[in-house]
Amino acid sequence: MFCVRAFFKCVCGVVASVVGAAEWGTEYEPALALAQEQRKPVLVNFTGSDWCGYCMRLRAEVLDEPSFASWAAEHFVLLEVDVPQHPKFSREKLAQNRALCEKYRIDGFPSLLVLDAKGRAVGCLFGYEANPEIVRKSIEPGWRAVQYLRAAESLQGEAKVHAMVEAWKLVPEDLHDVNKELRAEIVAIDTQDLSGLKSVADAERRLQACKHAADAAPTDAVALEIVEAALFEAVPYNKRQLLELKYRLLISCAQTEADVLLVAEVAYAIIDADLRIPASEKSLRKQQLKGVFANPRTTLNRSRMLKRHRPIR
Repeated sequence: MFCVRAFFKCVCGVVASVVGAAEWGTEYEPALALAQEQRKPVLVNFTGSDWCGYCMRLRAEVLDEPSFASWAAEHFVLLEVDVPQHPKFSREKLAQNRALCEKYRIDGFPSLLVLDAKGRAVGCLFGYEANPEIVRKSIEPGWRAVQYLRAAESLQGEAKVHAMVEAWKLVPEDLHDVNKELRAEIVAIDTQDLSGLKSVADAERRLQACKHAADAAPTDAVALEIVEAALFEAVPYNKRQLLELKYRLLISCAQTEADVLLVAEVAYAIIDADLRIPASEKSLRKQQLKGVFANPRTTLNRSRMLKRHRPIR
């Protein structure tokens, strides 16, 4: 009989020589199959093993640190997705790994993702972190999200909705764009919109419609009118993005220093509308931004330089 566990071990990468180092597999589909079999999440290490210094440090200082390695091996199926400059494996394998980076929108190394057995990314840590305990705390919410998703598989009605919503709450905003299918699944069963995700999806559709209309506008001035109209119906879920559209258009259309001051006001409004920034940090962000707009003439000159590459429509 075919044994997923045996096959996965067969294709595992080389075990690090450090005592207590965990075993990392290198094949995506077998990792998901083993995760299903063992009822575990998958912890994926996206790395550039022969060129990324911080990737090497993360592996040596954190992932292979004995206590972390033991914890990770107990709670996760471990998968390494390597994109080296001089691969010791086939071109086909390198292409597969690059495709996984594209699938999960990995544009920097190192990156850690937590996946469920269906390959849905529900946890992450982007960049290097030297403290194993901080790494652990960063990926634990992803582990909990997978427990909710697994529980939801055997539930019905509001109980199922509740479990999936609790999982969604643990998904970092940085992963929302790669989890639209999960959100759509929740919206489909949450007929009373108990999660509020239908409202989020509706706000996103309105945002996309506004973007398409603005892109199709004959001039930047007309595009700005379209965005202004959309802002009257903005909700917290799309207000920041609409303000960012307005900001770019105002910069493009700026002709005077007074126009630059209007741009600055929109920049401050973007900070207020950004749900990702804690309220305690917003005043500091605005204070830092004041330096950017301290000299409107300089900002206007920079805008004119940009217009040489993208003239006003």
